[in-house]
Amino acid sequence: MKRVSELYGKHQGDAIYVVGSGASLRVFPVDFLRDKITIGLNMAWKWAPVQYGITIHPELNIPEFLGVRPDSPITWITGHEKCKGGLTAEQLKFAEENFYFFNYHGKLNTQPANEPSDSGRVLEWVEKPAGDNLYVWSSIAQAGVNLAANMGAREILLVGCDNGPLAKNHHAGEQHTRWKGVSPEHRYRQYRVGLQEIRDVLEKRGITVLSLTPFLGLSSAEEEFEEACVKKGLPPVVKSFDISPRRGLSGLWAKIYSRIRGPLGTD
Repeated sequence: MKRVSELYGKHQGDAIYVVGSGASLRVFPVDFLRDKITIGLNMAWKWAPVQYGITIHPELNIPEFLGVRPDSPITWITGHEKCKGGLTAEQLKFAEENFYFFNYHGKLNTQPANEPSDSGRVLEWVEKPAGDNLYVWSSIAQAGVNLAANMGAREILLVGCDNGPLAKNHHAGEQHTRWKGVSPEHRYRQYRVGLQEIRDVLEKRGITVLSLTPFLGLSSAEEEFEEACVKKGLPPVVKSFDISPRRGLSGLWAKIYSRIRGPLGTD
């Protein structure tokens, strides 16, 4: 199998753009990204050109497993255990032949069932490259930033990593959410906290992490977003589907429920 550490240092001294699927991406000038080094998170490839993709749910996010052909080849990075648990034998073979794999379990999980596992919340992995380990706690954006740093980025720019809703939208298009029984605000705060603690460590490595948005003002973001949607002929609000596990549904039945509930994705 290919290991994520094989990608380290590949873009030494470059700027790398980590592209999420937040609502702001809907009105972001994505052509700006076409000649940039980009790491797409989960389903960001649906709305923006990405060179690399990273996910811990390959069965839900990788286009080849959804019957979709991406506009251009994407180098995928994911967890091997998720592939073994969520893919068919044929898909697993494809993954092992084509993807790069990373680890995100470094200690025992101490969190309750409705909270994200903290087994990958290991800041020592951010301080310097640590083999195939990447920090993951509450959001795949954290692993994307850690990967960008290990690939040699001097500047990491976040695009579509909103870490919050925008005019009642959670994503750039129809996609699921997964709140797992807590409020969206609670989960978004965890996204931000994880990125903040990574940013603080990377500053010590001389790496700058910035968020890039298409808006001209902080207080006017939602107004600008809605105006841009109207100009582009886009709907101001798109549906999201909470596919959190339901009580009384587990294992295979929970997976079947999530598939028929709405469009697939991951949190």
